[in-house]
Amino acid sequence: MRLAHISDLHITDAPGTAGLTRPDAVTRARALMADLSAFPDLDLVVITGDTVNDARPEEYTVLADVLAGLTVPFLIVPGNHDDRALLRGCVPDRPYADPDLLFHAWQQDHVRVFALDSLSPGEVGGRLLPPQIDWLECQLARPFDGHTLVALHHPPCAAGMGRLDGPILIEGAGDLGDLLDTETLPATILCGHLHRPFTARFGHSMVWAATSTAFQFALDLGAPDEPPTVTEPFQYAVHLLDDAGGHVVHHRFPDL
Repeated sequence: MRLAHISDLHITDAPGTAGLTRPDAVTRARALMADLSAFPDLDLVVITGDTVNDARPEEYTVLADVLAGLTVPFLIVPGNHDDRALLRGCVPDRPYADPDLLFHAWQQDHVRVFALDSLSPGEVGGRLLPPQIDWLECQLARPFDGHTLVALHHPPCAAGMGRLDGPILIEGAGDLGDLLDTETLPATILCGHLHRPFTARFGHSMVWAATSTAFQFALDLGAPDEPPTVTEPFQYAVHLLDDAGGHVVHHRFPDL
């Protein structure tokens, strides 16, 4: 199976006025959708939040149009810049398991993905509250022999980036780790939020963080202040997951 992971599109309907977001963020997002759609035999795209910049209805109208250019099946969860109701309305065909929170399960052959909602309104950091943890525990208890992936916006562990490490997953990370540590194969956690690509070990699981098409922070480890933005080449990860437990990750640098 081939799975691509992207995050933090920060779509806006007012280019050039959305803070750190690049004026060409929407154009780059459209180009990314075209690149993903053209990738050979891609089975799924996982989008881990901050789909828009200011959570306004007009932005979700643009987002819906951008996503219409993606011809590959996708999962999508909210980030701290999102509005749950507006995002749900933007993708009304998503099989979310809760009337309010935007989480759900997806499975194809030897791969299952649990898309979680870590949005905590009014906070930059994220939370996985007990009802969602309980749901995940029930899902994980079902017999399954294959790869388990969890997708959410906020990283469950620090990335060594100083100030940016403060508002990550501030509630539920320990519970998440405890649940995933019971898996036979090491679980994979897909996230975003920090606008830098990185990989980390979290208990027995591996964390893969995606960067952003809208802006990227400089690699300033341990910085006490917010790092400056940089124009490094954008990349996204493609995970190859086979039925023998093999897991290989490649990085594509599309021309946006």
